Amino acid sequence: MKRAFLLATAALLVAAPLTAQIDAPRITQQDFKKLIAAKNVVIVDTRVADVFEDGHIPGALQLPLEGRMTWPDESDKTVVPLLLKTKKPVVVYCA
Repeated sequence: MKRAFLLATAALLVAAPLTAQIDAPRITQQDFKKLIAAKNVVIVDTRVADVFEDGHIPGALQLPLEGRMTWPDESDKTVVPLLLKTKKPVVVYCA
């Protein structure tokens, strides 16, 4: 349960590592574009599957904010470990 809470909390982080104290600063679109160009970012889309499939930022990982019950089955094997191990900034968006 603690791990699920940590992962749900991680979905709220923007440009902050998972192990850091929760501090989710906003970044500008220009800074975001720089991170993408440098390939130095993990992008997480927190919308549900049907909306994600309608369109998302290329390379974004889907991890719905509603919680684990709405995550795609493969998320526990792919997205979650990546978020726990990454040293890159994590940018989260929902629109």
